[in-house]
Amino acid sequence: PRYQHITGESQTLLRSADSGSLVRLVAGDIGSHAGPGSTHTPITMAHATVLPGAQLVVPWREDFNALAYVMAGRGTVSAERRPIELGQLAVFGAGNSLTLTAEGTEALDVLLLGGRPIGEPVPAYGPFVMNNRDELLQAFEDFQAGRLGTIPADGIQPFRMS
Repeated sequence: PRYQHITGESQTLLRSADSGSLVRLVAGDIGSHAGPGSTHTPITMAHATVLPGAQLVVPWREDFNALAYVMAGRGTVSAERRPIELGQLAVFGAGNSLTLTAEGTEALDVLLLGGRPIGEPVPAYGPFVMNNRDELLQAFEDFQAGRLGTIPADGIQPFRMS
């Protein structure tokens, strides 16, 4: 694990054809566009904002799984228009695109995550996700001992005031 300081200015910005949606591509690729994040395994991470009443169709790699976590608003996901709201996670099935629709009076903000399925158990405890229980315990011990490094004081600022 390592920290990457990716600011809003360095993210790849994409908009829908009708300008009803904005996608901030952090890592991986969407269509022919690539994000600035460096990953050890192929993944895609993006923050999408869909304006009220708008629909966003995001091209997605067929070999990737896909998740959408709602950070604000409410709407629907998939062609079946399944309802989703703040704090909920949608797990998409197979396909080559993700469909998100904002409903109500506020924008739908979602974190999109995806990657190749690994097809094996994934032990997790708190923020740590590892391959097996022994690695999980080692990561926890490394964290407690300060061996995972530090995040710069300005590293978690969502924006900079000028």
